Amino acid sequence: MYRILALLLLVSVVLLGCAAEPTPTPEPPPPPTAVPTEAPTETPEPTATDVPTVAPTDTPPPTNTPTPATGVVKSTLNVREQPTTRATLLGVLKKDDIVTLVGRTEDSTWLQINYPLGEQTTAWVIAERIDTTAALAQLPSISGTSPTAAATQVAVQPTAGIPTITIAPETPGATTTAPTAAATAQATVSATVEATTTAQATAVPTVSAGDTPPATGGTPPGSIFFDSYENGTFNIYRVRADGTGLQQIISGASEPALSPDGGSLAYRVRRDVGGLGIAIASSTGAFISTVTEESTAGYPTWSPDGNNLAYNSVPGNQLTSVVKRIGVGPNNAPTIIVDGWRPAWQPNAGTFLLFDGCRSGAECGSVLSINAFDGDPNNPTLVTGGSAGAWSPSGQQIAFQALDDKGLSQIWIANADGSNRRQITTDVGTHGMPIWSSDGAWLFYRSDQGGLGWAIFAIRTNGTDARKIVDSNVHPDLWVYAKLAIGP
Repeated sequence: MYRILALLLLVSVVLLGCAAEPTPTPEPPPPPTAVPTEAPTETPEPTATDVPTVAPTDTPPPTNTPTPATGVVKSTLNVREQPTTRATLLGVLKKDDIVTLVGRTEDSTWLQINYPLGEQTTAWVIAERIDTTAALAQLPSISGTSPTAAATQVAVQPTAGIPTITIAPETPGATTTAPTAAATAQATVSATVEATTTAQATAVPTVSAGDTPPATGGTPPGSIFFDSYENGTFNIYRVRADGTGLQQIISGASEPALSPDGGSLAYRVRRDVGGLGIAIASSTGAFISTVTEESTAGYPTWSPDGNNLAYNSVPGNQLTSVVKRIGVGPNNAPTIIVDGWRPAWQPNAGTFLLFDGCRSGAECGSVLSINAFDGDPNNPTLVTGGSAGAWSPSGQQIAFQALDDKGLSQIWIANADGSNRRQITTDVGTHGMPIWSSDGAWLFYRSDQGGLGWAIFAIRTNGTDARKIVDSNVHPDLWVYAKLAIGP
């Protein structure tokens, strides 16, 4: 019975399933369709538009402009009218100035350049002071002919560290005064004193008639007092300017200075190695008096009236030298004028001193000037670069020693304000300690003759007719104090 019922139930279920609408089997969702990344299509090259071909004209292609040969100045460099150190000085180039090279001497020791810079006029400089990659052999070889007119009209410019000062017209017969200490200067000083200085003076020299120009022929006038270092001591001698009449005047003495009247000789006493003060003797060497017993006192110079001496000394409480003034006579005490050394008193009733020193802690290695009685020691006037300045007889010019382009000590001349600076000696060697002849036409100086031995020379102020007067010995460390004095 049960089997029949189960069979009927099964049949019923089958019949019901056939009658119902079939349910579709769900399909899994398709994966997300990735958006295809389109590969970049290459941009087709633009098709050149057909342009009619133009036949070339007969115009020749431009020619390349040749690059001019140039060079760089290694250090302060004089520019000359001709390829020789005796030629007129046209100006000065500074370190790192760029010059255009236009020619050379046959041996390439001198180069012709465009000067002034940027102009087409020409001048000459020493080749070894120019740094260049140009092939010098390809420059045209030019003989030392005169430069173009424009080049010769270039005003002579001062060398490194030289002030340019406006000069008032000279008044004949007037007494001499020096530029005031109010003159200002701006300078950039390097180890080689490479500088360009501009200065303006509020007072300028007014002087008597100028120094006599050099004559031709003849012999320097007067005589010379000088010191010589012999057998461990110093002695003072006198010799005529023609080299005759040599005689010893004072033993154990150095650094002579003749009084304005020619009757007295101030000098440094050399009683021991360090020296001991300043004394006065007659022009024949007879002792008169002691001026000061400062052991470091030396290098005396007379005031024009003969009443005062200036000298350099190193005070016991400092290492640097000072310039002092002292009256000539008993019971006089010295007065410090300024820091410096090697003073030279202005002639013709002047009150100014030339001296070596620094200005405001800078511009060292310079010749300066200051009023010996009321000058401001903190503001002396810068005259020129160099040392051992000496006034001409009129006070209109100065002579001094300074290095040339090759680093040699040479003798130079300039106006009393430092303008119109020009080199006088040019030969190889050390030249220094200049003084003027009494007529202003000659200079006397020391020279080591290129290492052959020290001697005293004369040369005309135009740089000609150099001649040896007499041999003289100098202390190897003290030649810069080997003072000369002019006598009648």
